[in-house]
Amino acid sequence: MIFGNRLRALREDSDLTSNEFAEIMHITSRALNYYENNMREPSFPLLINIADYFKVSIDFLLGRTDTQTPYPKKQK
Repeated sequence: MIFGNRLRALREDSDLTSNEFAEIMHITSRALNYYENNMREPSFPLLINIADYFKVSIDFLLGRTDTQTPYPKKQK
């Protein structure tokens, strides 16, 4: 599955250990391991937080596009 591979690649490209990134996302390192190994899927709020943290689109994380750039946020 693409999500776990992309999550791991983004984390490693940012020079973050799994423990560091898990702490940043307020999840356990075990949960992160499950996500990176495609054993579980994150909740929508966590998926949004991951995309925002790495400044990529959710479509990129889920493998719907190879373009990392997120869509511009709507002005309120």
